[in-house]
Amino acid sequence: MVQLVRVDGRLIHGMVAVTWCGVYSPDILVVANDAAANDEFHAMTLKLAKPGGVEKCFVWTLDKAVERINGPKYENKKIFMTVATVEDAYYIAKRCPSVQHINIGPEVDGGNGRVTEGKTEISEGVWITEEKYKLLKELHDEGREVFAQITTAMSKVEWHDIEKKFK
Repeated sequence: MVQLVRVDGRLIHGMVAVTWCGVYSPDILVVANDAAANDEFHAMTLKLAKPGGVEKCFVWTLDKAVERINGPKYENKKIFMTVATVEDAYYIAKRCPSVQHINIGPEVDGGNGRVTEGKTEISEGVWITEEKYKLLKELHDEGREVFAQITTAMSKVEWHDIEKKFK
């Protein structure tokens, strides 16, 4: 069971490993990212960030994540998943009916870091484009929880507050 899909351009870092995993207590931490999965060194460094208490950390391509999440092997495991972009979260959610909760954190725009130009701030430090908003709206309209939140200590920005910023 996927507890949460978190959009975070850094994939795994201290905040994900300590704060988010501390709150959700997953059995498995999954990074669904084609570039990382196809780069042995990057995958290895991400796996090193696995926090204590988490049984396993996997770095899978988006397609492999879909296959594994929809298969029987992990259906009784609590899974916390990170993806780099809203588009990746959309890809996973549209193919995995069990994904019901999507947290939008800060994306990273390639080698440019966090780019805010042409985007709307939906939560402190979280910026998205109109196109990304439309993808998230589609997921929300299907009955999934979509919210923005940088850390678990910060207030959640619920969908109705995100939607107001695009009207």
